[in-house]
Amino acid sequence: MEEAEELAGVAEVAVADHGQCREAMAVAAALNVLASPRAALDVRLVVCAWVLDTDTDWKLAPRLARKVGARRAVAMGVRQLSNGGAMGVQIAAAQMMAEASLRAALVLTGDALGPDAPGRWAAAEGAFMGDAATALLLSRTQGHLAVRSIASSGHCEHEADFPAVSPLLGPPPSVSTAPAKVGSGPFLLRRCVREAVQGALADAGLVAGDARLRVVVLPRLAPWLLNVLMTGLLPEALKAEQLRLTARTGHLFAGDMTANLDHLLREDVLEVGEYALLVSVGSGFTATCLVVQAVAPLTDANAHQKGVATS
Repeated sequence: MEEAEELAGVAEVAVADHGQCREAMAVAAALNVLASPRAALDVRLVVCAWVLDTDTDWKLAPRLARKVGARRAVAMGVRQLSNGGAMGVQIAAAQMMAEASLRAALVLTGDALGPDAPGRWAAAEGAFMGDAATALLLSRTQGHLAVRSIASSGHCEHEADFPAVSPLLGPPPSVSTAPAKVGSGPFLLRRCVREAVQGALADAGLVAGDARLRVVVLPRLAPWLLNVLMTGLLPEALKAEQLRLTARTGHLFAGDMTANLDHLLREDVLEVGEYALLVSVGSGFTATCLVVQAVAPLTDANAHQKGVATS
C-alpha cells in the first residue's frame, strides 16, 4: 500500500464511513454555497456529475435539486467520468450566456467508494481515489472569481484503450506496472489538453508570458501521469506557477476542477485582476480548461462569478 501511495503522490485521502453516501455529501456541499433558502430558489439549473453507478442514479440530479431547495430548477446529469464536473461547469456557463433570465446555476459532483473498495487504489490508472462531493454556484451578481473562458477538446479513440469493466469495481492493479501503462490513450489525451489549453487562453485574451496569469491548477492525479499528460503542453514562455493538489486528497472522481476552484478561493491565491488556468482531464476522453479572474465582489452584474464549497 505504501508503494501505491508513493506512486500516486498521495499522503492521505478522505474515506467515507459505512453508510455515508455521496448524496448526503453533495447536499451538504451545496448548502455551503447557498446562502439562504431564497438563494436556492434562484437556482434554475442544476448539473450533477458522478462516476460510480447505483440503481437509483436515473433520477439523481432532480433528487439533489429537490433536497437542496432548488425546486424550480431544470436538473440534468453529466456522465463523463473524471471530467464530468468540469463539463458541468461548461454546460452551466454556456446556458447562462444563452439564456438571459438564468441568474444562477449549481454544479454538483459526488462519489464515495467507502472503506472496503479495492478500486480506490487505482495507481496503475494514475489515480488514488478520495471520497468527496463538491458544489459550485455560478451567479451573475456575486462571487470573487469571474469566468473569462472555458474550452474542451475530445478524441474518442481513447475509449478503445480502456477495459469494458470499470477498474474501480475490480481488484487493485499491480503497482509495479503503473508507469509503463501509457499506450496511445495518454497520447490522445495530451492532444486534448493542448487544444483545450490553447482554446481557453485565446478566448480569454491571454498570450504566452502574460504576467496576469498567476497560476495553472492541474487535476489531482499521480505525478507520473501529470508529467505524461502535461509536459510541454503549456507555452514555454508561460511562467505561471503550477499547483498540484493531489497529495492531501487524491483524485476526487468528477470533482477535481470544482475542488481546485475551492482552493483558489479559500487560500486567496489570486489578487484582484490576476488569472488562473484550471485543467481537467478524464477517461471520458475529454480535457476541459477554464480561465477565471479574481474580481472585486459585485463589480459587474453581468459577469458569471462563482462560489465553491466541497464536502
